Amino acid sequence: MVMMNTEENYLAELEYNEYQRIINTVEVLSQEQYELCLAWNTDEAFQCLNNIGGGRWLNINVYSEADHHDRIHRMESGI
Repeated sequence: MVMMNTEENYLAELEYNEYQRIINTVEVLSQEQYELCLAWNTDEAFQCLNNIGGGRWLNINVYSEADHHDRIHRMESGI
């Protein structure tokens, strides 16, 4: 059994909180963010993160097709 000290627990908790923030709120991830998510939950990373090239990953947990079309419409309309 591996025993973690208080500092290790704290750092692990910070990393886990960052993982949760990314997986639940970030639409386009960097390669570094993707690797963090992959390290914390491989299955979820494979299900929710899609490579869109250039070291960027689309998070379909967060991505909304309706929001995307709304942004495009507002941009094209000059709104």
